[in-house]
Order: sequence, then structure tokens, then C-alpha cells
Amino acid sequence: MTLNGRNKINSVISVLYLCVIMWATTSGAQVKAEKHVKPQAPILSKEKVDRQIHNIMDSLHIPGVAVGVIKNDKVVLKQSYGVKNIHSNEPVSAQSLFKIASNTKAFTAAALAILVDEGKLSWDDPVVKHLPDFQLHDPWISTHFTITDLLTHRSGLGLGAGDLMLWPEPSSFSRAEVVHNLRYLKPTGQFRADYAYDNLLYIVAGEVVAAASGQSWEQFIEKRIFVPLGMQHCFAGHIPQAQQALAATPHGMVNNKLVTIVRDVDTSKPNVSGAAGGIQCSLEDMLIWAQVQLNQGMTADGKQLFSSAQHQQMWSAKTIMPVSNTDKRHNQSHFSAYGLGWRLNDVDGKLRVHHSGSLAGMYSYVSFFPELDLGIVVLTNQQSSAARSAIMYTLMKPYLGDYETDWLKVYAPKLSPSSNKASGNYMANNEAVPEAQQPVALTNGSLNVALGVYRDDWLGDFYLEQKDGRIQLRSKRVVKLVGGLYRDEEKDRFLVRWDDRSLDADVYAKLYRDQNNGITFMKLIPVHANIDFSYDFQDLTLHKIID
Repeated sequence: MTLNGRNKINSVISVLYLCVIMWATTSGAQVKAEKHVKPQAPILSKEKVDRQIHNIMDSLHIPGVAVGVIKNDKVVLKQSYGVKNIHSNEPVSAQSLFKIASNTKAFTAAALAILVDEGKLSWDDPVVKHLPDFQLHDPWISTHFTITDLLTHRSGLGLGAGDLMLWPEPSSFSRAEVVHNLRYLKPTGQFRADYAYDNLLYIVAGEVVAAASGQSWEQFIEKRIFVPLGMQHCFAGHIPQAQQALAATPHGMVNNKLVTIVRDVDTSKPNVSGAAGGIQCSLEDMLIWAQVQLNQGMTADGKQLFSSAQHQQMWSAKTIMPVSNTDKRHNQSHFSAYGLGWRLNDVDGKLRVHHSGSLAGMYSYVSFFPELDLGIVVLTNQQSSAARSAIMYTLMKPYLGDYETDWLKVYAPKLSPSSNKASGNYMANNEAVPEAQQPVALTNGSLNVALGVYRDDWLGDFYLEQKDGRIQLRSKRVVKLVGGLYRDEEKDRFLVRWDDRSLDADVYAKLYRDQNNGITFMKLIPVHANIDFSYDFQDLTLHKIID
């Protein structure tokens, strides 16, 4: 790294540090003062909320929802709707278990905060102090990368870099392999300057928890957070057999039909993505967690789970984020930032601390307004970001003075002008393949020479092969990535349609040749722009292995 680059980093750090200090001296005082305000009468009308949420569920095909609101230390709403599984029709309850996905990140940050309180690590510790094998592509960054850097999405890696080692589940990668393979991911931005959301570094953070505590990440979360808080329906590891009946089933829309999305996970092994998105929890217990957050780490019995100083660290701006057009238009937002496991922005003049969570078939959303002593939890068992946002805003905005906006209209998917489909869903809801993109014939001589093994440094081998009467592309390590090849108008490019249609992540396989016309490598190109960022196909370079 050049001296100029390091000077840029230092200047950015100074600006961020100033932001942290300014926030800490104003927001913290406001929160403490607000705690003494006399509680107000509940703003939400249960009848109106029920009607609005049912309308959202019906319009966007959501099987089950659980929502809760805490205001001034009291649960003013704890309500469940719909069913856990469309086939069994068992109703959702406050004890039903939902995958909270990336809302897990706040628990991982809290685990580290507890260890900071105990003097077992510091936020400024280099990661290599606790995990000597930790290595990024740049050696200087590797040695200077801190615990704080793990949690703040400012690594310089690209958006979702390496996520294909985690999703689609099940993953055959171990956490040790994830940590090791980080060195193969090339940066796309500036260290400590550019925001790009990641998951892999939270897995590293979970391994730091294990190294510093002598317990696995799962053991630490369950023994040091869930047990002290009495969160009996939250699990960092796999759900015990006795509790599995409480689990909600993931759902999604496939071919314009609501279906269950089931992934066969090996329960004999830890969930590799645990510290980034592995917790499953009930609404009832998420409300306990929400109250601890609003009380700056203090539990219901007056003990500190983590200190108010560490709470302030987690809720302070570390990385500047762009302000979205939606936030500008609907929230009058002026800033957006990432703390430690939490996002921060201003909404209608009030600080909001929040995070969303997204996994196949399950979405979650948590928001806090510390100045209003307000916390809101939304859990759903369908992968609709529109529904998640519409429900959150339906519950949130009345406390900010907006009783009239129909948030379903705001967030419902917009139809593409050229079709009757929501924009960005290329063939996800349509099994008909255009005539120009029919299956590649087994007798295709030009493609037959390309058959064989292709290897990427961090995701491993892919096979371009003849099998089951077709030509297909198959990943050795990610079992869900297998699909047939279809013709395309562009030379040496083929459409790959994954067999699991719930993935909504079809790609073009583009073959590249050398000067002798031999195949040298393959790139995978998403067929539509709205693909989930965790399908980071752009980071793969699949080199053909010559026997």
C-alpha cells in the first residue's frame, strides 16, 4: 500500500472518529433524558394494524408473520398472523421459531462486547492476534485489520464477496476454510473508506469469539446471552428435536406459486454461516433482546449483560453509508452509517438503529428509536422484502406522526412496463424458455471440447459435463448449484438454468479461448441485475483444468 493510500485511510478514520464523538455526546444524552418522560398511551390501533398486516400478507403471499412493539419499557404489541407452513396450516405464535438471518450480527457484536468488558480482547486488537491464519489479499491490510474492522463492512472487499461459500445452503465449507479462502478474494474498494456489505468477516468474528473465550460461537451465544436473558426459544446452533415443532417453514414464490423452500442441512456439523446469520428465534425472545438493547445492556433483573460503554460503541457510526433515495423521499434522512452489527440513520428527525435479515424463505427486521424508547420486531416466513418493509413502516411511522400513508402501495413490487412481471425476475416465474434458448444438444461438437473440470481458487471445482441426458454445469462444493445448459445467441455463451428454481439466480456461462482457440477459463454472468448480492458469481474465475 502506498503512503498516499495510508494517508487517505488516516483522514477517513479521523472523520469517522469525529462522527462517533459527536453522536456519543448528543444522542446518548438524549436517550437518557427521554427515559424519564412519562409514558404515552399506545399509538397503534390493534384493529387497524391487524387489517393492514392482513392486507399486506394477502397482497404479497406471506404465509406467516410475527410482530412486536416495545414502548417505554412495555410490550404494547405482540401479535402473530397466519401459518408456519402452508401444508400443515399450524398457526404462528409468539413462540414460533424464525430464522433471523443477518439480525444475528448484533448478537455476534454483543458477544465481542462482553469479551471486551472482561478484558479478553480489545476492539482495536489486530485479528491476527487471535487468529494467526487470518489473511486477506493485501499483506499490509491483513496485519492491520482489527476486530472493529470485522464488523463494519469497510474491508475493501466487494459486496457479498465469498458468500457462495455460505449460500445457497447447505454449504460444504468449514469455518476454517472460509477464514483461509479470504486471501483469494481481491479487493474492489479502499480499506476503511468504502462501504460494501459482507458476511464472511462476521464468520471470522465468530471465530475470534471462540478463540478468546475457549467456547464455540454457538456455546458462547447460548450460555452467555440466551441463558442470562431467559431466551428459551432462541438457538444459535441447530434446533433441538424437542423444539423443532415450533419452527416456521421458509416459503417463496416459484413459477407464480407459493411453495416451501427446504434445504437439507447436515445437523451433525455447525452451520458455517452461524455468526453472520445462523440464529433462529421467537418473537417473544426477540422482544427480550430488544428491551436489553433499549436499556443499554441492562437486563430485566438489573444486571449488565454488556456495559453501557460497549453499547455506545455498537450504536455509534463507524462506516459512512450512502443515503438511499427511499430514505430521502420517505424519511427525510440526511445520514446513514454502520456501527457494530447495526445500521444507523435519521428518520423524520429521530435517530433510528436498525437491521434487516434475509435468508431463503425467511426475512426479519428490527428497528429502534432510542429517543422515543421504541423498539419494533418483524419476522416473516416468506422472502419478500416488500412485505417486510411495508409491515415495519406500518408499525413504525405512526410513532413519527404519519398515520395515513399506505406502505403496501409504497413498497409493493412495481411491474415492468414491457411485461406483466415484476421487474428483475428473469424467468423466475416462467418455465417457458425462449426458442433461441433451447437445451444444448449432446452432439454439440463446439461445446463438447469444453467439457471438463473448471477450478476457482476459493469456491473450488465446477464440472461441465454430460449427465442424465443433458449437458450441465455442477459445483462440487455447493450442491444446489447444478443446472442444464441452453443455447444463446452469443458465441461461446450459454444460459445455465439452476434446477432449484427457488434460487432465482440463473447465469450465463461465458467461455474464453486462447490464441490457439483452446478453452482457458469460464466466467459466470448473472442474467438479471436484481440478483441477490450473495450470489457473487462475478468474483469467480473458473480455470479449465487440463489433464
